Amino acid sequence: MTAATDPARTVAVIGAGPRGTAIIERLVAASHREDWHGGLTVHLIDPYVGRGGAVWRHDQPDVLLMNTTTCQTTMYPDASCHPLVPAPRTETLADHLAAEGLGPSDFASRAAHGRYLAHVLATAEADADPARLRIVHHAAVAVDVTGPADGIQRVRLDDGRVLRADAVALALGHLPTALGPRSQQLADAAERHGLVHLAPANPLDVDYAALLGRETVAVQGMGLNFYDAVGMLTAVAGGRFVRDDTTPSGLRYLPGGQEPVLIVGSRSGMVYRPKPDLGAEVPAPYTPQILTGERVLEIAVRSAGVDHERDVMPLMLAELRRALDEAGHSELATDDALLHLLFPFGRRGGGSADPHRHTRDVLRRALDDATRPDPAWLLVYRVLIALRVQVNRLVDLGAYTTESVRGDIDKHLRNAFASWASGPPVLRARQVLALEEAGLVRFAGPRMHLDIDDEAGRFVVRSADGETTLCDGVLEAHLPPVDLPAYRSPLLGAWRERGEVQKDSWASRGSRRRMLTGSIAVDGLYAPVGLDDTVYERRLLVGVPVSTAQPGSAISAEPGTSAQLLRHAEVVALRLARAGGALGTD
Repeated sequence: MTAATDPARTVAVIGAGPRGTAIIERLVAASHREDWHGGLTVHLIDPYVGRGGAVWRHDQPDVLLMNTTTCQTTMYPDASCHPLVPAPRTETLADHLAAEGLGPSDFASRAAHGRYLAHVLATAEADADPARLRIVHHAAVAVDVTGPADGIQRVRLDDGRVLRADAVALALGHLPTALGPRSQQLADAAERHGLVHLAPANPLDVDYAALLGRETVAVQGMGLNFYDAVGMLTAVAGGRFVRDDTTPSGLRYLPGGQEPVLIVGSRSGMVYRPKPDLGAEVPAPYTPQILTGERVLEIAVRSAGVDHERDVMPLMLAELRRALDEAGHSELATDDALLHLLFPFGRRGGGSADPHRHTRDVLRRALDDATRPDPAWLLVYRVLIALRVQVNRLVDLGAYTTESVRGDIDKHLRNAFASWASGPPVLRARQVLALEEAGLVRFAGPRMHLDIDDEAGRFVVRSADGETTLCDGVLEAHLPPVDLPAYRSPLLGAWRERGEVQKDSWASRGSRRRMLTGSIAVDGLYAPVGLDDTVYERRLLVGVPVSTAQPGSAISAEPGTSAQLLRHAEVVALRLARAGGALGTD
C-alpha cells in the first residue's frame, strides 16, 4: 500500500469485536513510536462498539459460555508474536477476571469476555495521546465503502453519515447469510404447515422461545451451537439443573413445562466431547515427534499431491501410539483402539444398531474421562490438538489433492478433530446428559436425514438404523457458512453488485484442480480483489470472511502461541497508519 499524497489523516475500523479491538490496541501502541507523525483520527464503527462487538457483547445472557479457559485468551501480543511494536500491557482474560473469582482453568461466560474486550478498548483509548491519535466511536452499521483502489475511501453509515478515510479495515466476523436451498425448503414447509424452522445463526440471534410448546424438534448439528441451544432453550423455558450425585450426569433437570423433545443428529454423528477439567494444572502444548514441522514441509512439496489416508493418517496414528506408549498407556497404543476412539461410528459415520445408546455412552465416557481427568484421555486430547495444527498447515500449503480434501479432510477428519479439541465445558455436557436422562434428548446418530412429509404436515427424521420420528420443528444448530454470494451484509452486497469483490479458490497439488470457496479473494492476505482483478489496497479484511487466505480465523488469541489474530491485527494497524500519513512507508 502506498501512502496518500494528500492524506485525509483519517482511517476507519469496521467491527469492534476481538479483531477490531486488537487493531485499535496496535494503533495506539504504534502511536507512541518516535517516528509517528500525529495526529491521526480513527473511526471505530460497530452497532455494539464499546460493548465487545456483536458476538461477545457484554449485556448478553450469562448462560452462553466460552469453550476455552480464561488463561487461553489474550488481547495483547507477547514475544511469541514477534511484534514490531512493543506491547505495553500483558493482561490476559484470566488476569482480568481474577477479581470476579474465576481461575485460569475456568470457563467464563461470553458476556465476561465482552467485558474484557470493552476494558481493553477503554484502556487503549486512555493510553492514546489525542494529539497523536484520536479514536471516534460510531454505534452504527457500515452499509458501503466506496473509492478508488488506491485512494480516499468513503464509508457510508446506516444513519446517513459518510466518513472520509485514507484506508479502511474490516473485521466483520461471522455474517448472516441468505438461506441455502435446503434451508429454504425447510422454511417453506414450516410456513405451509404451521411448523417452526430456526435457520443457522449466531445463538444470540435465534428465537429459542419459538420452540416452546412444540412436541418434538429435530436438531441438525452436534457441535458447539447444539450445546449453546441447550443452554438457551432451557433458560427461556424456565427449567433448572440441580445437583444429583445419583445420576450418571451428576445433575437432574427440573423442567419449566414447555420443553420439546430434541431429536439430535448430524452427518457424522460425532458429538463434541467436553474439554478436560484441568483444575489449576494447565499442561504445556504437545510437541509432535513424528509429524513434525519439518516432516510437514517435506510432505507438502510432493508434486503428485498428498493423499491423507495413505500419506498422513499413518503418521498421525504413529504419533499417538508413540505418545501413549511412552506414557505407559500401551492398551490404547494400537491402531484399532485409536480408530475406535477417534471415530466411534466409523471413519465415514457408519450406522449403529442403537445410535441413541451408542452416542449417549460415548458422551458419558468422555464426561467421566474429562472430569477425572483421565491421563490417557488428556494425552490423546493434547496430541490431537497438535496434529490438527499440522494437518491445517498441509491444507494451507495446498499439499493435499482436491479429492483428499473433499473425501478425507472435510468429510470426517475435521469432525473428529473438532469433537476432541473444540468441545464445550464439562457443565454443558452434564446438562445435555441430564436432558437425556429426563427424556428430553434423543440421539439420532450419524447419517441423520431430514425430510418433509406434506401429507402428515410434519418434518420427518430418519436415523441410520431406519427409525423415523415425526417432528413439528427444526433447529439448524450451526453457524451460517462462509459464503460470499449468500452474505446479507449490505456492505458486501454493494461490493458484489459493483464487482469489487470475488470468491476465492484453493488449488491442490497433483491435478491442480481448483476448488471455489465461499471466502473472499484477497491479495497479500488482506486487500480484496475485484472481478476485473483490481486490488483494492485501501480496504483491508481480517477474520472469518477471508478464511481461505487466513485459515484459523475463528480461533481466539492464546498466549504463547504466536496468535494469528494478533499478528494480523498489527500488520493491518501499521498499514492503516502508513496510509494515513502517520508512519513512513518503510
